[in-house]
Amino acid sequence: MRFAIKFIATCSAIFSAISILPAGASAQTVANPIAPSAALTGGAPSFSAPRTGGQKAAPELAAAAGGGNFAGTLEIGAYNKVFQGQFGANNVSNVGIIKGYANSVGVLQAGDNLKSNVALINTQGLSVGVIQPNGSAPVNVLIARLPNGALLIKR
Repeated sequence: MRFAIKFIATCSAIFSAISILPAGASAQTVANPIAPSAALTGGAPSFSAPRTGGQKAAPELAAAAGGGNFAGTLEIGAYNKVFQGQFGANNVSNVGIIKGYANSVGVLQAGDNLKSNVALINTQGLSVGVIQPNGSAPVNVLIARLPNGALLIKR
C-alpha cells in the first residue's frame, strides 16, 4: 500500500512537470522567438548572419509523423536503454523504467493496431524484449523488484 502511494505521488509529480510551456504560449512561439525591436536596441541597427532555410521546431515540439503510431518512454534512473520500432499503422507502445539501473528494453511492433505496455520498477541489469507480429494480442508487462528482494512479474 505504501509503495502504491509513493508510486502515484511520483507519477503525478512527473506529469505535472511535463507542462513546461506558459499559459497561452504555443509550440510555434517557443520554437520561433521574436526578434528584438528597434526600441529595445536603442534604435541602433543590428546585423546578423544570413539564414539559410527556414527555422524548424525542436523535435519535441514537432508534429508527429503520419501512420498514427505512438511510442512513449519514461525513464527515471541511470544507464537505461530503450528501443521502440514500429512498422505499420496505429501502433501504441509505452515503456516505463522507474528507479532502474542499466536496464535494456526493446519493443518491435510489425503490424497494424498493436498495443504494448512495459514497466520496470526498481530493477537492475534486466533485458526485456517484446516482439509483436501482425494480429497479436496486446502485451502488458510489469516487472518489479520488491523490497524483500523478490522479483514480481505480472502480465
